[in-house]
Order: sequence, then C-alpha cells, then structure tokens
Amino acid sequence: MDNFRTRGESKNPHYIIIDNSTNQSCSAITPYYRNLLRPWDDVDLPWTGMVFGITISAVWYWCSDQVIVQRALSARSYSHAKAGCTLCSFIKISPFYLLVMPGMAARALWPDEIGCSNPDICKKICGSESGCSNIAYPLLVLRLMPAGLTGLMLSVMMAALMSSLTSIFNSASTIFTIDIYNRFRRQASEVEQVIAGRIFVLFLVAVSILWIPIIESSQNSQLFNYIQSVTSYLAPPVCAVYVLAMFWGRINEKGAFWGLIIGLVIGIIRFVMEFSYSVP
Repeated sequence: MDNFRTRGESKNPHYIIIDNSTNQSCSAITPYYRNLLRPWDDVDLPWTGMVFGITISAVWYWCSDQVIVQRALSARSYSHAKAGCTLCSFIKISPFYLLVMPGMAARALWPDEIGCSNPDICKKICGSESGCSNIAYPLLVLRLMPAGLTGLMLSVMMAALMSSLTSIFNSASTIFTIDIYNRFRRQASEVEQVIAGRIFVLFLVAVSILWIPIIESSQNSQLFNYIQSVTSYLAPPVCAVYVLAMFWGRINEKGAFWGLIIGLVIGIIRFVMEFSYSVP
C-alpha cells in the first residue's frame, strides 16, 4: 500500500516539465488528497461540504428519493425492509475499493492522460477541455484486462447502467402516472395508464439525450461532481420537509408543498446562474 501511494504521488504529466507555459500546480496532487476532512478553504471538498452538504444530499437520496422508497415499499415486511437497508449500508463501504483505488491506479499508470491539465491536450486525449478523469476506469479495463474479460466487463458495465436507468425511468413514470396523469384522467383504465407511463419514459429519454451537450460543456471534469452539484441545488428543500415532518407535528401538506416549491425555485435559479456564469 505504501508503494502504491508513493507511485501515485510522484506521477505527474511529463508535458508540464517540457512546456514551461503550463502551470505545474494544475496537475500536481493536492497534499490533502488522502484526507476525508479537508481544510475549509479547499477548492474541491472542504470539510463544511463533507459534513453539512453531503449530509443534506444523503438524507434526500436515502430517505426520500423515489428510487429508494419504491424498493423499500416493495419489501415483504417491515423487518425485511430494515434488513435490506442495513445490508446496503455495509455494502456501501465497498466503493472505496471499487472506485477510489482503481482511480488512483489509473492516475499512477497514465499520468499524461488521467492527470492532464492543459485544455488543448485534454481535448486531444478524451474530447473534454476540463479534464480526463472520467476515462480512468475504461482505460484500466481496455488496457490491462485480456480480450475475453474486457468484453465481459463492458457487458457488466452496460448492464449496471441499464439497471440504474430503468430504476429511475420506472420511478419517474410511476410518479407522473399516479400523481399527475390521474388528476386529469380520473377514469383512465390500467392499459391507458401503462401507455401514458411508457410515453413519459420516451420523453425522459429524449430530454436525457438533449442534456448531454450541457454536461459536456460543464466546468466539472468529473461526472460524479457534476451529479452532486446538480442535486445539491434541489435536495435541501426535500431534506428540510422530511426532517421537519419527523420532528415537528404541526407541519401540514400545504406548508410542505409551498416549502418544496419555494426551495426548488431558489435552487433552479442558483443552478442556472452557476452554469451560465461559470468560474474562470
């Protein structure tokens, strides 16, 4: 492990030594990269964001997100639902070994590609001027695994992607059909509701495809950071309503509704400003 850490810390792109016009600090590894709680002025993840920001997003996702709630409601009994959540909490420890360590290995093996900081060079390598950290895992699969295992791993990655997308689309179509469509078509049959849900899924697919250029033009080179930045604008009102409903008995449906609406409007305005006036 010490050898693994030493190699990762010493690997910087070769072009920062050749090209004197490139700021060498852009590709250098931050001294706090192994710390979970970093200083408050850290540009990537200060301890305030780790303690407060991620907690708000975690409460929204694990306690009130439709994808998680729908799975919990499908459990056979209340004890099965609690046991499933407990098992997932232990499995959640595995991303350190499945996500973090492969990324560190890819950074040590190919520093010129994974650690690029020059926009022109990054554009040639992966097609993104913000950085190429998103290609770390695919490079490990394509360059280190045998041909047979490469095809198997790509199939597994595609299956995982399809599983996540189907869960999201299924939950979204359920919300649309039950909470919105049935309000306008109270006498709709089950067949009509199924058709409406499928049409809404096609609409979501089209919106997802149209959203790709926005993601590509984002200043975040890491897809995970982009997802967290989007949800951080929309999660606080949901978290606030959920927590208040648990600990304050006077909260009612009308207050929860308008709290969500006002919070989401503020979050959307902040989201539009963030991506319209990006940081240099």
